[in-house]
Amino acid sequence: MKRFLAVALVASLPAVPAVGADPKVDEAYAKAQDQLVKGRPEEAVKTMQKLVDSRSGPEAYYFQGLILERAGTLDEAGAAYAKGADLGSGPPKAEAMAMHANYLLRTGPAKAAITRAEQAVQVAATPGTLGALARAQARVDPTKALENADKAVAAGANADTHQARAVALLALGRNDDAAAAARKAIELDARSARAHATLAAALVAAGKAAEGVTSARKAVELDGNSPESHAILGAAILASEPKLWNDAIGEAQDGAFKNAKNPEIQMIVGKIFEADGRFDQAAAAYRKALELDPDFSSARSVLINAQFRKGDLDGALTEAKKLAAAAPSSGDAQLLLGELLLRKNEFDAAVAPLEKAVQLVPGSANAHAYLARAYHSTGKLKEAVAEYAKAVQSDPSNADLRSNYGLALSQVGQDAQAVEELKKVVASPGYKNTAGYTNLGFVYRSIEPPRNEEAIAAYKKALELDPKNAQAALGLAWVYLNAKRYADSIAACKQAMQIDTGLSPACNQTMAWAYLSNKQFREAREALTAADKAGAGNAKLDSLLDRIEKAPAGAGADEAIAEVDQARSAQARLQAQLEQIDRDTGDSNPSNRIRGVRSLVTKAGADGVPKLAWMLYNDKSTDVRIEVARALGSLGPAARKACPQLQAFANESIIPDPGANRAQAEDELKRLDLQKVCREAVAKACR
Repeated sequence: MKRFLAVALVASLPAVPAVGADPKVDEAYAKAQDQLVKGRPEEAVKTMQKLVDSRSGPEAYYFQGLILERAGTLDEAGAAYAKGADLGSGPPKAEAMAMHANYLLRTGPAKAAITRAEQAVQVAATPGTLGALARAQARVDPTKALENADKAVAAGANADTHQARAVALLALGRNDDAAAAARKAIELDARSARAHATLAAALVAAGKAAEGVTSARKAVELDGNSPESHAILGAAILASEPKLWNDAIGEAQDGAFKNAKNPEIQMIVGKIFEADGRFDQAAAAYRKALELDPDFSSARSVLINAQFRKGDLDGALTEAKKLAAAAPSSGDAQLLLGELLLRKNEFDAAVAPLEKAVQLVPGSANAHAYLARAYHSTGKLKEAVAEYAKAVQSDPSNADLRSNYGLALSQVGQDAQAVEELKKVVASPGYKNTAGYTNLGFVYRSIEPPRNEEAIAAYKKALELDPKNAQAALGLAWVYLNAKRYADSIAACKQAMQIDTGLSPACNQTMAWAYLSNKQFREAREALTAADKAGAGNAKLDSLLDRIEKAPAGAGADEAIAEVDQARSAQARLQAQLEQIDRDTGDSNPSNRIRGVRSLVTKAGADGVPKLAWMLYNDKSTDVRIEVARALGSLGPAARKACPQLQAFANESIIPDPGANRAQAEDELKRLDLQKVCREAVAKACR
């Protein structure tokens, strides 16, 4: 619910201009307002008509527009604003043009509003005209919007200009700064409904939905006829209490009924429908928003995202590329493209649009988190950590995000910081997510020297919260192994395998170490054989067992056994580094498996060859197999043990099927790509 509020809806809220130079205009406007408050809109309209019949200046018409709009006659209000903008000269004319620009933003394309606001600035660069330009630009180019909002504040620091600055900051995702600017506007004019509504939007975007509801209700109290205020109240209610969905959609649809021409209101209606799973109604609202403003990139983004959710990733990606090219200043468009590229496992390609996204919406936690993932998947771990830090700064209450940040800190060797970050996560009131405890256990066992007892406590807490957490059970097994509690280690491994048979390879290797350390050599060999068959063999472990098994009675065996503790400790340190890689290579998402393959080569080198060879032969994703073959080729002769698998795919006979459908044809092309990469790897590794 955060981003769609932070664009131009609050920008388009009507505002009362500074009091006019003509006392008769001020007197008539005050009388009409009083008539509206008393429920006599027809009399209010007549009062303002008498005014324009006797006064033909721009002020009379834009005040008439305000009353007509609040009386619910939107088209007539637009005509009054346009009439006022065509009259007079100098600052009065410019202010009337600014009022017209604000109206145009409430009732259609941002382009028309920007054009009118630019004309107003040319007539006179006043606080009002610069503020109007900033609001209109916020929908399409937030960076320029902030530049002009700052100029507006410099020209005249009033409630109107500070509200315009809040709007621009919201569009950039700088939610706390936006809230501060909105509060400044309220400080200067406590009865500004627009300032209260803007503050509500900023608070919701900053994760303070309950406070947002209070501010939105104040905006509605001050101007009950404002469609935009009602829509913002609906969004705030949903963000604060999703169970009050009916109240939320009621407020939003009330706003849409009062002003069916505002694309931002249609976006809020769509988002509220989407939150309740009513995707057809949501899509209809999004399409309506796009009809009202064809250049509204946020509306196009959500429609493309809906296309992806229906299973058409390729089609959605094609449209996202078009949108990103057509709207280079749209953070939403760049973020969507980056996200879809990540889902297509095109990590390198995802970096550029995501880097643009964090520049365009620097306050977006999602943008920074996705860029962190792209950096992580392309081996840029330090850059990934920096982006995770920014994501956490943008959304500090997101415990899952903080948990990922803590794990990333550990992966670049910042163990002390990782521990502190993860301790904050698990200390959060009501925190019951196993990920934080599992990650904390991982960090405790991977630091030097390992903090075994604290790691055991963290893993046990994770298993207490979720007895089906196989990764926690496997991590616990390795901590017990570090602590020389071999029976406990074996028991934890068996528990992990019962929970998730996919962890059997890693568990069997762990048990082999435990059995060997406990001098149960037959059991150690059985476990290692099982691990080796699944691509989780270990050369050092095999060598030690081989020496023990082949040594004459007593001779040589003691020497090999003496090496076990040292070798096991070294393997434990490596295993702590490889645990996240094991998660990734065993993940159901191919993109995560590809990330795991890249990390495996970086961290394990030749020790990762058995795992890679197994994945090349068994993984169901051709994309993953291509990455595996590329990784094996990068290792050169060190990957010789994988030559049988590489040669099998390099020599595969692939006969194109002329009758293949699109999906089959694409699969054939991927298999040809795999064959090519395998042949290249054979040339490097199997000479």
